Amino acid sequence: MKRNNLFSIKMRASSEREHISGAERIVPENEISKVVKELTERALYHPKGKPDSIHLKIELLEKSPIYLKLLDIYEIADRENYTIKEILTELFKKAKIDSNIGLSIYRALISGASPAGTVMRGAMIVDCQTGIRLEPDKFRGIRASYMDITPEAEENLKNLVGERFTPNMKDAVVLSTKVLSHPDVIAELCISDDPDYTTGYFSIKGLGYIRIRNIKPYGLSKGGRAFFVKGKINRKGLIEYMETTPVLINKVGNYTFAPLSSIILGA
Repeated sequence: MKRNNLFSIKMRASSEREHISGAERIVPENEISKVVKELTERALYHPKGKPDSIHLKIELLEKSPIYLKLLDIYEIADRENYTIKEILTELFKKAKIDSNIGLSIYRALISGASPAGTVMRGAMIVDCQTGIRLEPDKFRGIRASYMDITPEAEENLKNLVGERFTPNMKDAVVLSTKVLSHPDVIAELCISDDPDYTTGYFSIKGLGYIRIRNIKPYGLSKGGRAFFVKGKINRKGLIEYMETTPVLINKVGNYTFAPLSSIILGA
């Protein structure tokens, strides 16, 4: 794909000003019509309900994309043997994050992390050593944007994970790959705010993307994401990268279905 033939397409759907769904793609000009139709249908038939507003934004990319390899994907084979607190505690330890800080962020996400107790539109930035939130707007957070996966890499991902492949999984691991590629980010926690989607993830730099089934109760329409950072960071540079730098995934890594203990010891 040539730089001057790549367009970003973003979809945001809402009802009575409440966010319902969002998605984005990076495609060549000749695929714009097809992708616009796909994203519109995704907005219209979302489990959170019918939108009364669908916004589509199409723009020529101003920057050449950075090409990245997808994070390795892990699935916890013995999920039923642990509580969510036990799983997250082990994963926070693996990421060298104080579990008290990590669990407090988890509780904030599932109770509504904005100052109003509602779902944030973007992500927290969390200093993993102090627990202090660093995002400049705690209602909005920061948004990771301008990312997609090439058709060839998507097909390889489907072959890699088999029947476990879903559009939600693809979008999540693509986003997390961009997030973890920034040098200041050491981990990411994500919980969907869709009430009927209870699979979340925790990604750790140097290990990969760990899917976590039943990360929240079914029917809960709260969630969000947190980027964990360590030490002094260039906050402006981090936000600029997340919100404006285009990324395309063109290679996939490994997929591992294993007990939690094996995943923790895997890297």
